[in-house]
Amino acid sequence: MSPGEYFALAILSIFWPLLIAIVVVALRTAHPVQILSAFLVGGLLTTIGVGLALVFALQDAKFFQGSRPSADPPIYIVVGLLCLISAWVLRGMKPKPKPEKPHREGPSKTERYVANPRVAFVAGVVLNIAPGFFPLVALKNIAEADYHASTKVALVVVFYVIMFALVEVPIVSHVIAPARTAAAVQGVNDWLSANGRRLAVWILAAGGAYLVVRGLLKL
Repeated sequence: MSPGEYFALAILSIFWPLLIAIVVVALRTAHPVQILSAFLVGGLLTTIGVGLALVFALQDAKFFQGSRPSADPPIYIVVGLLCLISAWVLRGMKPKPKPEKPHREGPSKTERYVANPRVAFVAGVVLNIAPGFFPLVALKNIAEADYHASTKVALVVVFYVIMFALVEVPIVSHVIAPARTAAAVQGVNDWLSANGRRLAVWILAAGGAYLVVRGLLKL
């Protein structure tokens, strides 16, 4: 596994549609730092735990050993096709026009439900039990690499810390410069609400195309 591919997969994972949706909703709540922090803790505990379990379970599998592991081409191609299909489905999901309603002050039902650190923590656990497409490829690469166990642990941890950057940045920003962050949050959230789905489509399409080509070249 080349360092470039490792970090590319981590960067692509930042823009996973589910993470974008969570950030958009959390930033609309009255206490976004608490909500994002709870989701982050639950997400990191789950992804790192599941990731390490997969890496050490797969590292001794015969189809992951050798200079040209037999599992590489099908995994790259299948995961790449799943990314492309997901991008196509997501692109076709046109937002339904909302009927005009009298303006109401206060958070929506979804925001009120999510605006609970315990709920956010549970969501971080439940929504991250199954690895996403790009993390799955990264974990496969780490499992088959000839690294010491401590290096593999560090790689898994670093990967997921990078993946949750979209959650971590608002938290750090609120702590360091709360006034400036509060002023910028609305603009960022509006942009994510308007462009998040389109961004996710492009990320899935680009990543999927790369993985399919990578798999074909390994045949």
